[in-house]
Amino acid sequence: MTNYFYTLLLLLHCHICFSQSVVINNSVVEKEKIENVLLQNRNFGKDTVALKKFLSPLLQSNDENLHIVYYNLLADGFANAHENFNNKSDYYYKLSLEKAKSKKNKGLEVWALTNYAFYLYDYKKTSDALKVYMDADNIINAINPATIIFPSDCFKKIGYFMGTIGDTKDAIDYLKKAETYARPNSQEIAAIKDNTGLYYIELNDFANAEKYLLEAKKIALSVKDDIRYAKILGNLALLAQKQGNYTQAERLIKEDLLISEKYKSDRNTMYALILLSKIYINQNKIAEAKTTLQKAAQYALSKSYYKKAEYEITQLNLYIAVKENNISQELKSRRRLSELENALDTSDSDQNLQKSNMLAQKDRYASKLSIANILFEKEQLKNKAIVTIAVLLAILIVFLFIFNQKQKKNRKTIYEKIVLQLQLEKLRSEQKLNDAHNTLASYLVYLTEKNNQIEQLNKEIVRIKKSPSLSFEKEEQQLQKLLDSHLMTDENWVKFKMAFQNEYPDFYKTIIVAFPDLTESNLRMITLMKLNLSNQEISTLLGITIDAVKKSKQRLRKKFGETFEKAYHFTTFSVLDKPISV
Repeated sequence: MTNYFYTLLLLLHCHICFSQSVVINNSVVEKEKIENVLLQNRNFGKDTVALKKFLSPLLQSNDENLHIVYYNLLADGFANAHENFNNKSDYYYKLSLEKAKSKKNKGLEVWALTNYAFYLYDYKKTSDALKVYMDADNIINAINPATIIFPSDCFKKIGYFMGTIGDTKDAIDYLKKAETYARPNSQEIAAIKDNTGLYYIELNDFANAEKYLLEAKKIALSVKDDIRYAKILGNLALLAQKQGNYTQAERLIKEDLLISEKYKSDRNTMYALILLSKIYINQNKIAEAKTTLQKAAQYALSKSYYKKAEYEITQLNLYIAVKENNISQELKSRRRLSELENALDTSDSDQNLQKSNMLAQKDRYASKLSIANILFEKEQLKNKAIVTIAVLLAILIVFLFIFNQKQKKNRKTIYEKIVLQLQLEKLRSEQKLNDAHNTLASYLVYLTEKNNQIEQLNKEIVRIKKSPSLSFEKEEQQLQKLLDSHLMTDENWVKFKMAFQNEYPDFYKTIIVAFPDLTESNLRMITLMKLNLSNQEISTLLGITIDAVKKSKQRLRKKFGETFEKAYHFTTFSVLDKPISV
């Protein structure tokens, strides 16, 4: 009775687990919301009813982007259920794509394209996958990767396809892009590095191949991804075989086989057996190779989309038959190869893959050509067009040069005119000061005019920084030099101090005697304050910020303020943005 109760409880628990629906988090941004949904996806096997129920909240949502995700995941679910290419998956993938295009959401469209293309690629519809992958290739390179749904997965899938059609260098480039967006120390990064290493083997770049494969091996072990670890061992075996180290290759591939068979990874087991048979042939272990090929053939015949593997197995059997002078087996192998070539003609034969690669290259090249290049298809017309364009460009360059020189000359004239005008104003102010014999009253007028001129200079400098005349100012710095000459230089300070001493001799003498610690900087500040100049005016004259003026006053108050007030009955010195009282 107790066992019966627990059995019912277990069945009820399983029912709840498999009848629950996907959860939509509307509190996050759109991209994150979609990715959260995708992370919840799971394989329902052949139970498409449970799959639809699980995904139903996506279709019921008001968010049309989730409808795109719904149809894509539904298509994926039907592919898992049929374990082959099927019309329902094809229909739902296309519906998802159609809706993504109508929404003009390029990031979601790329994701939908790569999923559909990978489905076609996975079930050996290479020619059909080509057009879809090329569409994804054109879009993904024209948009910000941050807008793509799971960019690492999209780059990875395009990379796999490029490798399949023989575009190995582009495959590596895409996988390296995928690597930048993949989560570190994850199953995905292990897969990316594993396949990058495999493509480096195809390029005979064995150093990089080993580097990536060992990195992938380390990550696969750390994340306990046994199947990926087995695949990496197989690729390391391939690398060892390429380098002629057959003993090591045999050891590695046998370790791969043990793991693949343990976890019932039929595809990986099949490929490992094919590679092991090649290694046996390299070592002239023909009997072992034949036995291994028989095992591999059992897997190849189990799925209709394993025909390319069967083709490779048959080629190896043909090689052995010729080597053993087995006429009967040779004829049988040749007959089967002919049948397989016909079957593979519309899927993934080597010849068809080469054709796909050529089409892919052509499509990608055509998308990058300019309209002008397309119009000039004939060489003669191209040459005439190049000559014509060269002449026109030369004329245009000469015209632009003359125009630019004229514009430059005009800007130079305007710049020099502004500088001369400001210099003249400065000279006039200084002349007025000299004519007034450097009295303090004349200095006040002079300082007021100087403040105005400094303000005007600052405005001109700001304006020129945003204008084409900036190059003249950078080169000659006439405005900056003029601005520097307006500031209270040591020479100007000496003249000003003499005028101040003449006007306020007692005040000046008193503070000098009573406060011998006063610096020239302190004296400048006190004398300018005495003349009722504001913080803004003082900052302009001294070429410092208003905050610097205030801090200078605060230091004066802290050092001398209290003593000044007691000794000379100052009532306003502590209010440092007002003039000194004497």
